[in-house]
Amino acid sequence: MADEPITITGWPLVEIHFNGPASDAQVQAWLDTMDQLLARQSPFGLLTATGPDSDFAEAGRRAMGIWFRQNRQPLQQFCVGVARVAPNQQAIQRLAGPKMQAAMPCPIFASVERAEALAWLQAKLPGAQ
Repeated sequence: MADEPITITGWPLVEIHFNGPASDAQVQAWLDTMDQLLARQSPFGLLTATGPDSDFAEAGRRAMGIWFRQNRQPLQQFCVGVARVAPNQQAIQRLAGPKMQAAMPCPIFASVERAEALAWLQAKLPGAQ
């Protein structure tokens, strides 16, 4: 499973790892899984990590943008926050800066330390382990 370009595990603390280049079909499968998370109509948090070789084709990026625009309201209602593990200090601003905060309907946080990102998310989602 770790060699899959996108892996998703856990609930209500959902970990998403972007491990490598993803095809349009793989991006769509990830978005379908996100639909399933929202369909639970229960609070959840996302912990994301991106590998150095992860990438989406233009069509995948477009599909992702459309999905996030179409699901803004349910994300705001059910996603308590997105904690992003940054590959380096310089990426933090891009991953959780003002532009990303404005684009996301839920709180967003980035850190180079997985433990710090996890602690932030757990504080948003009491009872998550």
